[in-house]
Amino acid sequence: MMRIDHVLIGTRTIEPLRELLWERYGFGITDGSPNPDGTASWVVPFDTPDVQYLELLVVDDERKLAGSDFGQLFLERTAEGPAFLNWAVLTEDIENTARRVQQITGADPELLRGESVRADGRRVPWAEAAFELSWCSRVLPFFQSYGEPEARAERVAGDLADAGHRVCPLSLQRLVTGAAREQEWAERWPGLAGATTVTVDPAAGRGLAAVHIDTAEGETVVRLA
Repeated sequence: MMRIDHVLIGTRTIEPLRELLWERYGFGITDGSPNPDGTASWVVPFDTPDVQYLELLVVDDERKLAGSDFGQLFLERTAEGPAFLNWAVLTEDIENTARRVQQITGADPELLRGESVRADGRRVPWAEAAFELSWCSRVLPFFQSYGEPEARAERVAGDLADAGHRVCPLSLQRLVTGAAREQEWAERWPGLAGATTVTVDPAAGRGLAAVHIDTAEGETVVRLA
């Protein structure tokens, strides 16, 4: 089983993005935990036991970001305001998914394991694969799996209370992306090949162009431009 887990949006500071999401879509945000790479993560939680969300990455330590390839691209891509960065697919078998990516690309999928420490001190164990390939592509998703899924689902109610949405998001329905530069990979990419949750619009340029979200008031389409 694979499904969209979350979408990453980058911005230099949280306030303009917080205001955009609230005023245009009625979405609140929560958390604000720092990450080891020099970013901090805020979350737009969805009211679903599947634990889907928008992750908002902001600058926490600009000097650290500027010292890495990832950070330099992050700063470049957010220079003109909030931007879609990439997206993640949830997989139940991260090891097999990583092997499939390696077979498709011939590249190391960089299977990593770790844990996130949220602002409230709670720890979230995770595994991740193909982030670098996804980050460079901006169209192909990377892959995540999580330990303690029941405990992760139990946190949703608290996150929703903290976010205080005016309009509650319920699920990630569909993404609109530009055409993948790596078309041979895209045709076989786990979670992407044949997916009905992804629409390719060649006129959209590089990366994600829009995110269709089911909300308590019907479907809404999040665009950042």
